[in-house]
Amino acid sequence: MSTDYSPPIMIADSAALEKAAQRWKELDVIALDTEFIRTDTFYPILALVQLCDGETTWLLDPLALPEPKGLIDLLANPNVVKVLHSCSEDLETLAHSLGQLPDPLFDTQTAAAYCGLGFSVGYRGVVKELVGVELDKHETRSDWLQRPLSASQLSYAAEDVHYLLPVYKVLVERLESQQRLSWVEDEMLAKLANSRRIVPPENYYTRVKGAWKLDRRGLAILQAMTTWREGVARQENRPRGRIIADKDLLTLAFLKPPLSMGQLKGANILHPRELRLYGEKVLSVFADLDGSDDKDFPPLLPKAIPREHGSMLKSCRKVVVEMAEKLELAPEVLARKVDLEFLVRSIACGEVQLPAILASGWRYEAVGETLLSHATELQAGVTADSDQ
Repeated sequence: MSTDYSPPIMIADSAALEKAAQRWKELDVIALDTEFIRTDTFYPILALVQLCDGETTWLLDPLALPEPKGLIDLLANPNVVKVLHSCSEDLETLAHSLGQLPDPLFDTQTAAAYCGLGFSVGYRGVVKELVGVELDKHETRSDWLQRPLSASQLSYAAEDVHYLLPVYKVLVERLESQQRLSWVEDEMLAKLANSRRIVPPENYYTRVKGAWKLDRRGLAILQAMTTWREGVARQENRPRGRIIADKDLLTLAFLKPPLSMGQLKGANILHPRELRLYGEKVLSVFADLDGSDDKDFPPLLPKAIPREHGSMLKSCRKVVVEMAEKLELAPEVLARKVDLEFLVRSIACGEVQLPAILASGWRYEAVGETLLSHATELQAGVTADSDQ
């Protein structure tokens, strides 16, 4: 592919979409990207969809075509691989806006990591490394909902898919030579499955940073407030933080019932507007839980790794780093910190257990089996120390 390319074809009416869709049906792979805005909304607003087959680039305007059937059919076409870079937010946007995920999927960021090019490498990075082209980064904070889009915006949008297929082809060749293509294919299936998974609003409290510090009553308060806030955010299409921020909900959950409006105001946690709009709701949460049987409260969340177990965490991390170096991979590709924390907690509890992601598949062969053996040795040492 040349570094010079023709102006993109705009798709803003049904006729242009139908013509492009006929071409897309003939492909076996296509590059895809999205531009979206979610500054003031809970749900992302799809503002532009970019596609490239290696020769032609299309820019589809979802504001003019809110239900682009030809594009939706392409996303669902099992015979056309959709190539994206760092696709998590694109998947969320497409699923919400069009009700369809791009399947089958190939994420060049993930593939680059499995080829040993580093963890979470950016689009500019892979293009420079694999295609030899240095890209300028511009329009990153652009208003993609404005119409007409500027020439600079159109150029940037086209550039974001123009090099994806050359990158894809190099990555596939490297993955095949390293016998790792199946690893990426498994990861893509997992990404799609995760994107299809609906997280119940009542489970959001587990994502609040620091929630593990709460007792069960505090968790019940936090769960009730985050569940309520989730409903408001989705119904009114507003960011969670524009209602009440996570950190403030966590601080509220530490308060002890009973709670009055005067006490709530005196706690100086909520802004005056939040207090006026939502103060009564906060009080009702406390009132509803006052006197409740704690058997209905959520279980405690896993605590942070105690300082005395830090050496075990470092030891397990060392195993991962050593295996990653042998495979020429970033350690995070093999195991994340949360995975190692799960393992260390199991050691401390006397029942060594690998997290699910390390307990099967290629990761078990690459590092899981070794980690399990190492953890068993560590657990034996813990038992011996306790017996003395």
